[in-house]
Amino acid sequence: MARRIPRLLIVLLALMLIAAAVIYFFVLPKESEFQRFTCRASDIFDTEISLTGFANSEEAFTRISQEAMTRLSDYNAVFDGYNAYGDLHNLWYINRYAKDGPVEVPDTLFSLLAWCKEQWEAGNRTVNIAMGAVLSIWHDYRTAGLANPETASLPPMEQLQEAAKHTHFEDVILDPAKHTVFYSDPLLQIDLGAVAKGYAADLARDYLKEAMPSFLLSLGGNVYAGAAPKDGRSAWAVAVQDPRASVESLLSGGSDRLDILDIASLTAVTSGDYWRYYTVDGKRYHHIIDPDTLMPSTQMLSVTVVCESSLMGDYLSTTLFILPYEEGLKLVSGMPGVEVLWVLPDGDIQMTPGMAAYARSQQQ
Repeated sequence: MARRIPRLLIVLLALMLIAAAVIYFFVLPKESEFQRFTCRASDIFDTEISLTGFANSEEAFTRISQEAMTRLSDYNAVFDGYNAYGDLHNLWYINRYAKDGPVEVPDTLFSLLAWCKEQWEAGNRTVNIAMGAVLSIWHDYRTAGLANPETASLPPMEQLQEAAKHTHFEDVILDPAKHTVFYSDPLLQIDLGAVAKGYAADLARDYLKEAMPSFLLSLGGNVYAGAAPKDGRSAWAVAVQDPRASVESLLSGGSDRLDILDIASLTAVTSGDYWRYYTVDGKRYHHIIDPDTLMPSTQMLSVTVVCESSLMGDYLSTTLFILPYEEGLKLVSGMPGVEVLWVLPDGDIQMTPGMAAYARSQQQ
């Protein structure tokens, strides 16, 4: 004989279903109730930053976006190698005092340095954050050239070669227990330009995924697309800039877009020779320096990497910009979840096979 379900249990189940329905229909915001908002900042990481997200009110978006921008501003201060921020032991501080003895640094800075050292020790040595002595020379000449184009000049090779003697990552001594940094070479300097924005984007992503999952965060060439936008689309549209789009073309109504990538819960990071550069005798000299030649790399016009981590995307886009195409392709072929778009010096475009899933130019 079948057992009868107690009446009280039936009543409780019914009440639970009613409560769930009330929460779904009256408490939880529906997709149609989310609105799209955007905010921008231009004083963080020396680039234009924008955050677009879907929130159920302008007040909610303002609160979340202000917190995200505050965090990014804090990361910028920690990773800044050119400015002091009170008693903050940031990159500027350790570049000046780590030669005198171990300096305790914030967790975010130590974690980034440790990650870079892991990459170095694993054999990924195209990007060397210990090249600060060389990069600072280029930075000074580029700044002077932009301020006074008529007197713009190149750094003397002898000066660059002398600085290159003090770029050995092995001279950066990290103590994980005490979170300290020590330079055993007193003339060594660290430069985090190849990785800082990527790591900051990852840290901001971790906050935004909880606070406002559907978002698009752009830090110059670093773009992170969160969960799909709540307007019916399955992905965010991220433009890849044409590295040789002419001013004349733009003024005549042309586009500066090379392609559009449709991505969600992924990052797209681009390194290009058009981001930071100056001109000497009619020739452009950009900021991505080849550690072998000590000159701006001439292997690529731009490289775009799509993957899950903006830090890894930042690191790889710089690496692939410096390496010849064949070497770069070999490097990423064994990396799951990494897709790349190269623009070679002659304008030829190459992609890894999986990039076709994101690039609109490859869609039928």
